[in-house]
Amino acid sequence: MRVLGTTTSPYTRKVRVLLNAIGRPYEFLDIRSEPGATALKSVAPLGKIPVLVAEDGTAVPDSSLIASWLWAKEAPALREAGWDLDPHAFADRALQTVVEGALDAAINHRYLRLDGFVETGYIAKQRQRVERVMTWLDERVVFKQPLGASALSLGCALDWIAFRDVLELERWPALSGFRQSWKDAGVGAGTEPHE
Repeated sequence: MRVLGTTTSPYTRKVRVLLNAIGRPYEFLDIRSEPGATALKSVAPLGKIPVLVAEDGTAVPDSSLIASWLWAKEAPALREAGWDLDPHAFADRALQTVVEGALDAAINHRYLRLDGFVETGYIAKQRQRVERVMTWLDERVVFKQPLGASALSLGCALDWIAFRDVLELERWPALSGFRQSWKDAGVGAGTEPHE
């Protein structure tokens, strides 16, 4: 099994967290390398990461789809490792959608600003969206196990926000507490974002 992605991507990290949690061996191929870029072109016409390439050559794109695929294949091992990724847990999936919408807005905001765009219009709306969602989540999120899809996305998003110094997480005490509990529980240990 191969995972194509980057060590900085919170979406790639979701997949690595789950694979590590169940002790499933995999090859990680960073798409910033020539072999990784070549592999990505051959299996992902959108160029989007992560992509999981199964033993039979099946390419599974998108972190949420990969998590669902892993749940279908490895649910007992994931349950034993403290996860509940039930695709019918609609409230959890709805929360995941909100978390990942904010994460996408934070990523857009960061890269557009790095490209030199001024914080007006669309770019300003992206930052406002992130802050609005963070405030909304701060009133609703508690770290509890087993962890669901929204907790997986949130833990990876909060670590990415801290890694990229996008926002001062201390502004949201419940989210800061969630992140600390995530770290204290060892969730994602060894998959932390890095260059």
